[in-house]
Amino acid sequence: MNFYFLVMQFSIAVVLVLLYYYFFEFSKSDNYTKKNIPVDLKFFIETQKINVRKIKYKKLIRILAFINAVDVGIVLLITNLVSNLLLKLLIAIPFIFIVLYASYNFAGYIFKKKGLTIDES
Repeated sequence: MNFYFLVMQFSIAVVLVLLYYYFFEFSKSDNYTKKNIPVDLKFFIETQKINVRKIKYKKLIRILAFINAVDVGIVLLITNLVSNLLLKLLIAIPFIFIVLYASYNFAGYIFKKKGLTIDES
């Protein structure tokens, strides 16, 4: 495949996911409550032990939206290396979890370095 085609496909996927977050997730609420947060944000906060009192809710959801958008683009690039549809699905499902796990852990590491996590001592 052409390199420019892959870059364009990646960019379009990232933009579409960011637009989804902008129109559907950002407009829901300005305040953090456990009832109104998206599932992926709840999962990220609980697994990485993010202290939501130290970081603004809107900033946190924007960071997570960017992480998810890049993850979707990466999985799309990986699956487009294969031409068979069934093989694409078999590759995409584990790679979604691998890429999300790696990116959430990396973001959690950065939050920990900045002191935005809950200390368990």
